[in-house]
Amino acid sequence: MPALYVHNYDVKLLELNENLYHIYIESHKGIGGGRDITFLRQHDRGIPLTLRDNFSEQGRLKPDTEARDITKVENEFQTINYSLNYGKILCVPIYPLLEELTTLEKQSPKMAGYVNKRLESLSWKIRMGTI
Repeated sequence: MPALYVHNYDVKLLELNENLYHIYIESHKGIGGGRDITFLRQHDRGIPLTLRDNFSEQGRLKPDTEARDITKVENEFQTINYSLNYGKILCVPIYPLLEELTTLEKQSPKMAGYVNKRLESLSWKIRMGTI
């Protein structure tokens, strides 16, 4: 499965290859984030992975929204699988993903376990402390 691992968001890579899609950390509300997240949200080759409720300091996912969050993340993983099955290259921002997974394990362990399980199903062995 073709994946390009980058430290952070690298939106300039989208200009180099039309088969490259960029995963970005999204909020459930679909607003906020930095400049790169806003760019990727509006780009047709940006693929969201919803790991936040919002981008405020207290905007992490919580256990009381797990049912909602798991459904949304499952749909996003289906999009990721579809892209991979059709030969697309996925750009994966490691540091934002690790940061969210680390916090998610503390705030919502069930959700973190689900996301890790889905990442492993994609053969992405992303673990805390490996980067």
